[in-house]
Parts: sequence; structure tokens; C-alpha cells
Amino acid sequence: MIDLRALHRELRARHGPQGWWWPGEEPFEIAVGAVLVQRSRWEQAAAAIAALRTAGLLAPAPLAAAAPERVRELVRPAGFPRTKPRRIQALAGWWAERAEAAGDLDDETLRAELLGIEGVGEETADAISLYCFARPAFLCDEYARRVLGDRGAVVPGSYRAFRRGLEGAVADAGFEAVELAELHGLIVEEGKRRTRTPQVVERTASSGHSTSD
Repeated sequence: MIDLRALHRELRARHGPQGWWWPGEEPFEIAVGAVLVQRSRWEQAAAAIAALRTAGLLAPAPLAAAAPERVRELVRPAGFPRTKPRRIQALAGWWAERAEAAGDLDDETLRAELLGIEGVGEETADAISLYCFARPAFLCDEYARRVLGDRGAVVPGSYRAFRRGLEGAVADAGFEAVELAELHGLIVEEGKRRTRTPQVVERTASSGHSTSD
């Protein structure tokens, strides 16, 4: 079983502190970004987020109530104009109704609710759980597959199987959410330096990375 504490120490010594890694000024913006960046570059998602903010729609209730054609126009830079606008409005509707109650939900119940939102898959649910609600979640993304695979971890084909296979290692490490956020950033930095793919998003002072949901 891979020692994630040792991995954290190794990568932090190599890349330096990463902090609360995912970009965004507040949790809802982070969640919207996690949906918009799916199968896109971060620069595309960031342009859509900026347009939503300028239009006064980067808030749950206004976004949920906005005219669909207006949302399509604003988020067009993120691509997938038939699905992404609908998905972020579904997310906004859930957020307006349920986000305040999220603190009363255990980790798995919150994750299950997130997975029930259109367009929120396994990876996006973990990103939102970690970065928006400070729940301990290890992101089993493509960077993690590369970095952990290089260190001898078994890397199954599916996200769900990979996540299940790492449950013991994550539990043994006993990370707090802030440590898991930093570990995610460290793994991204390590993975970026090894290989790049069309879906990889370069990190800058205000950038994140793509998800594959």
C-alpha cells in the first residue's frame, strides 16, 4: 500500500507549499469552475466565470433563475454549449436549496447529493467536496494515476475503482482537508513536469486543471 504521508513529504520538499490549491474567490465560484473546466482548459473556464461575474450571475439564486439562452451566451468560452449551461444551472439550483444544510450532512451523504446533480461526476464531486465544503477527499484524477502508478500503486481503469483501492491508504494517512488540498496541488505539479496531454491545464497564479467527468 502506498504511503501518502511519505508522498506528501517528498513532493512538498520538491515543489514547495501549495496551500489551498484550486482557484476561486468563494465556494460557489469554485464549484462552477469545477463543472465548466470539464474536458476544457482552465483558461476557457475562467473566461466563462468572468462573464458570469460581470453579468451578476456568479451567485446561486440569480444563476438558477437566469434565462437559459443568456447563460449559454455567457459560458460559451468553456465549450459544450448544449450541456455546460444546463449543468451549471442545475448546480446553482442545488446550491441555492441545499448548500446551507450541507454542514449537517456526513461526507458520503454530501457526496451522494452532489453526484445527483446533472453533470457532477465522481471527480467533480470530490473536487467540490474538498475545495468547497472542506471534506477530506482524495482526487483520483489523471495526475494521481500517473504519479501513484510511477510509485507502484495499483491503478485500475475507472475512477471509482481507483478511489476504492486508495481508501485504506487515505485512511491510514489521516489527512485533514487542507492537507489533501495541498497534496492534490503537489501531485498536479509533479504530474505536469512528467507529461502533458491536450486536457492538461497549466497552473498559473489563478489557474486550476481540467476534470474528466
